[in-house]
Amino acid sequence: MPSGRPNLQQLLATLGVIASLVFVGFEIRQNTQVARAASVQAISAQITEWQASAHGNPDFMRVLTFLREGGTFADLEPQDRYLYGFVVNGSVRSMENRFRQVQLGIIDDADTKMGGGTSNLYWWRSDHLLDYWRSIDQTQMWPADFVEYMETTVLGIR
Repeated sequence: MPSGRPNLQQLLATLGVIASLVFVGFEIRQNTQVARAASVQAISAQITEWQASAHGNPDFMRVLTFLREGGTFADLEPQDRYLYGFVVNGSVRSMENRFRQVQLGIIDDADTKMGGGTSNLYWWRSDHLLDYWRSIDQTQMWPADFVEYMETTVLGIR
């Protein structure tokens, strides 16, 4: 006869369900941390690869030296402007990767600063990079939400 009180089996089953939910929650949290760590590592590898490629290119180093010594983007020869734009777009692509991962909740906004990210104002807000950015229609290359992020948060031109 039912007495209106849960019996021992019901109590144990309820505790089992609760324990299972706690375990699943722990596993999800742990998997989220692993995914974030993998994303941060991938961003780091992407930056390292970009830097090795850009700085290992003697033509780009010549262009960058010229710009850092006072030359302007407009003063570059057409082939040097193309090379510079190609390298800059690699850097911007890395930033877009971070931006999208923050939107998806994979990484924290603070992770956009690491390894030459938004904290590298010497690069992002240099006259030559800003001149390049303004020289082409960025909305043809990048989604509007990312262009807004770049121009407000990263480049500081809006």
